[in-house]
Amino acid sequence: MENTTNEELDLSYCINLVFKRFWLLVAMVALGLVAAVLVNLLMRPAYKATALMMINKEDAGKIDATPYGSFASEEDYYRTQYQLLQSRSLLSKVYTKMKLGQVEEFANPNGLKKLEKSLDVAPITRSRLVNVSATAYDPTLAADIVNTLTDTFVADNVSNRVFMGQDVIAALESTERSSAEQELLNSMPQVVNSDFIKTLKQQASKLAADRARLLAKYTTNHPDVISVQNQLDAVNGQINTETRRLVQSIKIELSGQFSGNNIRVIDPAVTPEKPVRPRKLMNLAIGLLGGGLLGLMLVFVLEFLDQSVKSSEDLEEKLGLPFLGFVPYEKLKKKEREYATLLKDGNSLVAENVRNVRTMLDFSLAGEHNAPILITSSLQGEGKSHLSSNLLVALAQTGKKVLLVDGDLRRARVHRVFKLSTEKGLSNIWDADPQKADYAANIQAVEDVPNLFVMTSGQRPPNPAELLNTPKLADFIAWATQHYDQVVVDCPAIMPVSDTLLWGKYIPRAVFVIKYGQTNAKLAQLALDKLKKAGIKVLGAVIGHYRPEGLSYGKYGYYKNYSYYNEEK
Repeated sequence: MENTTNEELDLSYCINLVFKRFWLLVAMVALGLVAAVLVNLLMRPAYKATALMMINKEDAGKIDATPYGSFASEEDYYRTQYQLLQSRSLLSKVYTKMKLGQVEEFANPNGLKKLEKSLDVAPITRSRLVNVSATAYDPTLAADIVNTLTDTFVADNVSNRVFMGQDVIAALESTERSSAEQELLNSMPQVVNSDFIKTLKQQASKLAADRARLLAKYTTNHPDVISVQNQLDAVNGQINTETRRLVQSIKIELSGQFSGNNIRVIDPAVTPEKPVRPRKLMNLAIGLLGGGLLGLMLVFVLEFLDQSVKSSEDLEEKLGLPFLGFVPYEKLKKKEREYATLLKDGNSLVAENVRNVRTMLDFSLAGEHNAPILITSSLQGEGKSHLSSNLLVALAQTGKKVLLVDGDLRRARVHRVFKLSTEKGLSNIWDADPQKADYAANIQAVEDVPNLFVMTSGQRPPNPAELLNTPKLADFIAWATQHYDQVVVDCPAIMPVSDTLLWGKYIPRAVFVIKYGQTNAKLAQLALDKLKKAGIKVLGAVIGHYRPEGLSYGKYGYYKNYSYYNEEK
């Protein structure tokens, strides 16, 4: 059960990432599509012509002078033929015969290599057929290359089949043979190995010996010498007759082999009508798929490189802080931005989440519910004043008498939220005039919210750090905690000024505000380290400007319509 839950969370996490950077993914898909369209428009069309050939294995039982008759298996034989179809010697003949060096596509340098790359030999499985193809920008040229190649290969095969017997064939076809040609025919294995001719040659040898013995005693005109000579001539005539018969049978057999070539073209190549490149639909599909995959990869890479804080898990893992709640992002008009949401709509999503923060803060304070707290962040613009204003409204709605102090003497904002004057405020408490420095005199009530009181920052002083680093501040805080149920100070950001640390000397508790997806975890950790070294306890963190995305919205979606709160209204 636990593994299933983890898998669902992982899937939810991945889907959330896609939703979060959805437009990046869309942009990459669009980029891939545009690239595919450009390829289709700019790529020069190429045409592919194909011829079908049949290659039969030679009959080993016939006279075969080719170098392939000794192969042990058909696979070796056919692989050899396929390699010969792409051999450099054959391609050189085709290249020269067709004058491809004058064609732009196959011109030098490396013209022969270009021709080799344009060819494709594709055997048809479990058959003796093979497709021979060539690709060229000119469809007619593609067909001519294939047909020239196949015709040349067939012609070379015929020549190779009789390559070792060319001189023998010349002697066989000669009507008036020279003595050398006749001697060549006499030395053929079929003649030499004939048993009948061997017997005749033995008889001729014996008769020649008898004639020589008789000539030692008699002249050539002696009857015995003439008789032996006649017998010898008869035997030599039989040898010549038998030799001519064997030679004629060899000629007939070879002629039969010549007419039955084992390689032939079944279907010559024809001029193709449609180009094979570019493959427009495939390019579009690859562009869409490639753009999508690249977009997904970028989404996960950016997420991996992203050091911002976006969830309660990030708070705990990256910063080690307790999670107090979210404050959702509000899309406000310019005139509404300086306004506490709870004053405008107490049933909004922001209002409900601020109340959740209020509840979590009560738990964090444990037995110190009335202890003063600081609200700060690592940098300006992360939503601390927005949280402070709304949180104090929420606290006042519980019946507590609460005081919000704008502790930022450099960039005050709280007075704009509640539409208050800065003539009275924090900076006045250091005034030499006792009446002007009176604490109560510098606090203003918020008319729309009972029990809510605000001390603005007052007029901006020239030396904020020096003022905060005086016993006067400690005295004011002690007074405020006695007169109010809850005191909250909206402090400056920790980076780069030290004002918050000076407040922390007297209020050692703080709430840390994170801006969703923008606060850098490393920078936030540096700010937290400063708080820790100053002895300030961070009660927890609130993620402001939160934008629910993807499946994560389901966790908070029940606030969307607020029917529970709006039903009576």
